[in-house]
Amino acid sequence: MKIDPYIFRAYDIRGKYPQELDTDAAYWIAAAFAVLYPKTKKIILARDPRLSSPFLFEAIVDALVKAGKEIIDIGIAPDPLFYFAIFHYKFDGGIMISGSHNPKEYNGLTLHIRKPGEEISEDVIGEDLEKIKELTIQREELQTEKKGKIISFNPENEYIDYVANKISLKKPLKIILDSGNGACGYLPEKVFKKLGCQVKTLYGEYDGNFPNHLPDPYKEKNLEDIRKEVIKEKADIGFAYDTDGDRVGVIDNKGRLVNGDFCLLMLARQALKKKKGSIVHDMRVSKAFLDEMESQGVKTYFSVSHHSAIIKKIIENNSVFGGEITLHFLFPLDYYLCDEAIFASLKISEVASKYKDFAEHIDSLPRYCVSPEVFIDTDDDKKFGIIDNLQQYLRKNNYDFIDVDGARINFKNGWALARAANTTPIIKCRFEGKTKKDLIEIEKKALKIFQKVGIPITKKVYQELGLEFQKL
Repeated sequence: MKIDPYIFRAYDIRGKYPQELDTDAAYWIAAAFAVLYPKTKKIILARDPRLSSPFLFEAIVDALVKAGKEIIDIGIAPDPLFYFAIFHYKFDGGIMISGSHNPKEYNGLTLHIRKPGEEISEDVIGEDLEKIKELTIQREELQTEKKGKIISFNPENEYIDYVANKISLKKPLKIILDSGNGACGYLPEKVFKKLGCQVKTLYGEYDGNFPNHLPDPYKEKNLEDIRKEVIKEKADIGFAYDTDGDRVGVIDNKGRLVNGDFCLLMLARQALKKKKGSIVHDMRVSKAFLDEMESQGVKTYFSVSHHSAIIKKIIENNSVFGGEITLHFLFPLDYYLCDEAIFASLKISEVASKYKDFAEHIDSLPRYCVSPEVFIDTDDDKKFGIIDNLQQYLRKNNYDFIDVDGARINFKNGWALARAANTTPIIKCRFEGKTKKDLIEIEKKALKIFQKVGIPITKKVYQELGLEFQKL
């Protein structure tokens, strides 16, 4: 059976099961991983609760055992446990089976490696992922006489002790958690209870059907239950995790979603109090955030939207904090350099514990007028070409724009962004203005530009932004 090359994304492997990513593909991806990194001996294997995960797991085990590897199986576990196990115990690498925040019919693989002789542990991306792709399609297999083995291992207790010891709350908090039936399960509750907090978890049971809602806190429709529960229980704060636990949504004590810009600002302020230094952020960050950093003389760096890219920038610039407004955060001063939603919720809890009314603090933060992020369906094989066309058009017409990831066009009182998603067949657009009037003007100008270069701007896009449809 032919292996679909489009499952190999910029930073990981994703596809619908079994149409795009099946057990055959998983077997040969694991075999390719063993071929490319023959010196890796001990490999962590974790998975999310999706119904397809056990099948992919068995295929990967089969390939790695044949390749003579020792597999450390940590079972159903989120990214926080997966990365902690690799970093803390210095294993050679790992494979995480998860479709992350994608719908339940998707699944995926994140490959992680600790290269011999190097201290840095990192996800397999870029050129190495291309090599994995080539070896997979060629069905290359490592030839070994000695078979490997699989052992079970549970790092949970040491993880709980490790992260809890790094957190200091000014007061115990009343907290509502929503794991969405994903891989985080009841792990966050155990950490917060160790810190003396009163905790209630919604949907902590593993269920790959995700019967209550998709574990994707970036979409507000998935937060209705936790919002109601925070208000009902008069909680101080709430946290909703995505399927694999690398993204966290924050709910204030009024039941409102705390947007990613506010989380980024609070966490950046927290890091800067500990140590002066630079900050890394994604392309969607608010100008209100950038204006505050500039006023404090803090150097900031735009990055491609993915934790691997953020980590690379943090290392390059010796930054004190990094994150994305899509609810991913990294803490180089406090923790291992990995995408870790449970630790992020602990750090935000440190901030919240300082205030009698967390919502009141949120209302005090600087802000401009920002649009919702608009997702535009675009063919996988066309989306990056369209963004290239946009960048060429902007250069040709002398626009002021940033091209680190897609194109962020700077206007007089705001900006507009279009970028291709790394893991799904869409182009993402976002707009911001200092005032509502500025925002509307920027949206209209930018949409006309996007249409000219081939971004499929429909009537629905205008409706999502509250604008009257305008044809070119």
